[in-house]
Amino acid sequence: MQERNAMTNMDLKVYMESLKNNPRFTDAMLCLVEEDLKFGLTPEETEEYTAKKLDYTQMKVYSQCLRNGYSRDIRDIITGDGLTGEQMAVALEFYEKGVAAETVKEITRNTSQTAFVMKKLFQDVMEKLGDTQKNTGADGAYAGELLGKIRETVEKIEYQEKRYDALNEKLKELQAEKQETAGQEYLQSQLADRDRLLESQQDQINAARAEIARLKNEIEVSEKERRVMERNKNLGSPNENENSSPYENPTVEKQAAGRNINKAAAPVNDMAPPDTDNTMARHMEYRAALIDENGRIIQMVPIERMEKKKEGGTFGALFSRLFFKRKMDIVKLVAESGLEAEQLVQVRSALEKGLTEKQLMVLINCRLPSEQMEEIIGIAVYENRMKAME
Repeated sequence: MQERNAMTNMDLKVYMESLKNNPRFTDAMLCLVEEDLKFGLTPEETEEYTAKKLDYTQMKVYSQCLRNGYSRDIRDIITGDGLTGEQMAVALEFYEKGVAAETVKEITRNTSQTAFVMKKLFQDVMEKLGDTQKNTGADGAYAGELLGKIRETVEKIEYQEKRYDALNEKLKELQAEKQETAGQEYLQSQLADRDRLLESQQDQINAARAEIARLKNEIEVSEKERRVMERNKNLGSPNENENSSPYENPTVEKQAAGRNINKAAAPVNDMAPPDTDNTMARHMEYRAALIDENGRIIQMVPIERMEKKKEGGTFGALFSRLFFKRKMDIVKLVAESGLEAEQLVQVRSALEKGLTEKQLMVLINCRLPSEQMEEIIGIAVYENRMKAME
């Protein structure tokens, strides 16, 4: 055995100062190196574990191997690459208890095993070796057989661990695929529901547009009829000149001549009895023009009309009665429609915004949701405003 000479205090101090300049070494590591040097290890021997970038627990096991004088092969088995400080300590412990180096190497070969598992394997080996020595004695053949069984056991453990890892990865993949499939099905369901809702809303909008077009057509027809009635009224009014048309009825003119009437549509009193009440009707005689499709006057004919005194005329009174009746019909229609509170709010909004009676009746009869009723009210208001501008 090579003689060891301890370092002098000066050399030890200089060497330790050089190690302290390295920030990787902790105080515990420096203390361990200093104790090994004082024990008699050379700086070259301590550099075997300081140069490998080991942690303190690993350095401590390597230091113990050096102090015990183990060969490099034994040191490589006990402090193999990938082993933690705890695993190295277990390997050193059972090697010192008499476990063969090959057995130690076989057990520590699987670095993924914890120190606890390694210790259990070493204890099993020790128990079997103890039983063998008591009963049959230790021999090389049985030790080889025992080593083979240990190798087989370790291989089975490694195989099971690999299978477990592969199974775990497969389960993760299946779980991810399942979640992705569920997410896709949920999105497809949501898209289908949205498509059905959009289709239903589009059908309701198309129906509302068709109803608006029908109402617009009815309004145009009513407007044309009103213009024709106003034109007839103007042509038959008392302010029209008697020479305004070449189609005047000679009979009417003769009747008017005896009464000094110079205007074509002036009323003629047919000797009606004196009025006894302000609301009694008077019998009046007028001449009105008959107009063809092109607006040309065909003939002036006498007409009779009943009027009330101190009122706005038969046409105004009739319109007032009809308007009052229609308003009452709308109130009744709303009361019997069974609309929800939100829909009634939209009907009231339509009344406040001046929608026509036909528009109101369509709005009530359609019984659309309140959101769509609000949109239709806006369209009707816009339409009425455009008509007013025309």
